[in-house]
This record gives sequence, structure tokens and C-alpha cells, in this order.
Amino acid sequence: MTWAYGAEQQLQDARRELEAAERELVSGTEASRVRYARALYEADLANRRADRMARDSRRQQQSWRPVAG
Repeated sequence: MTWAYGAEQQLQDARRELEAAERELVSGTEASRVRYARALYEADLANRRADRMARDSRRQQQSWRPVAG
């Protein structure tokens, strides 16, 4: 598994967890609020990782130059 695939998988998992936590939030319990807060935090982290991975990938492609030899 590549790092890019892992980051994308984490992002998808975090989004699914956030959606589930949003549905459960209707119950109004403390546990549902904690689950939602944690899911929101994890989704934010996963989104930042995916953004960083995309930026690093573009930067690496732009800075690569063939070596004359």
C-alpha cells in the first residue's frame, strides 16, 4: 500500500465516521457529542494529511529535473 493510498483511505474512513456521528448526534447524549467531536477532529486531520500529500506530490513533480550525464 502506498502512502497516498493510505492517506486517501484514512480520509474516506474519517468521512464515514463523521457521517455516522452526525446521525447519532440527534440523540443528544454526551457520548454522541463526544463521538461527533472526535470524528470532526479526525476528519480534519485526515483532510490536512491528504492536502499535504497532494502538495508534496506536486512539488516533487515540479522540482524534478533530469540529470545531464
